[in-house]
Amino acid sequence: MNPTTLFVVIVLFLQGTAFAEKPQKPNLDQLISKSDQKKMGLHKLSSHERELLRAYIVNLLLKFIQQENSSTGSVIESKIDGSFEGWDGETIVKLWNGQIWQQDEYYYTYHYSYTPKVLIYKSGGSYKMKVDGIDKAIRVKRLK
Repeated sequence: MNPTTLFVVIVLFLQGTAFAEKPQKPNLDQLISKSDQKKMGLHKLSSHERELLRAYIVNLLLKFIQQENSSTGSVIESKIDGSFEGWDGETIVKLWNGQIWQQDEYYYTYHYSYTPKVLIYKSGGSYKMKVDGIDKAIRVKRLK
């Protein structure tokens, strides 16, 4: 398995979409063995610090995927054209590159930001959009 495919599988697992119907947030025990955590001193972290580390790992993997695939065009990086107020179930997003995408799975979260960065990548037979500031990548379909 090549490194890019491996990281996509890991990211999907982290988001709970590849191996479970209900999205789950893996804890550090699922990501890093307890013995490795002890070696790194992670067992001393508070629950809040552990959550920050988990979110950091997910974002780092997504950035790696972006860098690995930027030459192949399989990852789209852009910004939302204007304000973004989160996902409402049918959110339509217009990007700076002129593309228009629509949310294609139900998920609701409120998160206001102005022209946040987005990362769109192929996941199985569909596309996922990761918006800066939101941990979960959402399945989307291209309208234009």
